[in-house]
Amino acid sequence: MRGSEDPAGPGPWRLVHVVRRGLPDKRLRYTVLGLLALFLASLLVLWTVPWFQVQRIEVEGTSVLDPAEVQALGQGALGDPLLGADLDSLASAVAGLAPVKSVDVTRSWPDALRVDVTEREPYMAVPSGDETFLMVDSEGVAFDETDSPSGSVWIVELDDPSPDDLATVETLKVLESLPASLADEVEHVESPSPAGVTLFLEGGRTLTWGDGSEGEQKAEVADRLLAVGYEHVDVSAPDAPTVS
Repeated sequence: MRGSEDPAGPGPWRLVHVVRRGLPDKRLRYTVLGLLALFLASLLVLWTVPWFQVQRIEVEGTSVLDPAEVQALGQGALGDPLLGADLDSLASAVAGLAPVKSVDVTRSWPDALRVDVTEREPYMAVPSGDETFLMVDSEGVAFDETDSPSGSVWIVELDDPSPDDLATVETLKVLESLPASLADEVEHVESPSPAGVTLFLEGGRTLTWGDGSEGEQKAEVADRLLAVGYEHVDVSAPDAPTVS
């Protein structure tokens, strides 16, 4: 009988069954191809339309630096597709400026690169002649010059302040190890050598500290000797201090 034919067997019913099973896969393929085409078209628009090309360099976070100096480093990117802008290259160039401690460069849609700068903070003011001072941060980097340092920074005489200068390195260790009670009395510091850091205190007193080692022991010895009334104390060898 015709009604007893097996739909799963060979013949027309089997062909219909196969076609029906294949329809969803075709629709999925068409959907994927459509989305891919849309994605590629979007990339083409972002890459070629002038609205999405770099027109400006936005700079934030500068006070020592002139924003125009930072913007000048990004001039080569103007007119380039924003999507293809070399953020790392610009960040590297800005990081090379002495006042810059860190920098982050991002895309600011639709037509700008944003440069967020974190500048170095002054920690020491080093006399440089003609009543000017080099501003040096806590890493020993000289990054600015001023004729009126703020009262919150150390006044330190150094021949060549830099992270590679041993006198600078040892001076930073000494200053960071000073207890607050002693630090408040320091008027200025002289560091002619890595082992010759000397603190000039209020009232004309001096405290020869030496290098940055044994900071806690030196502070304890200095505190006792200064409290007795000695005006010139040398704790560079804390086990055998000298006074006058």
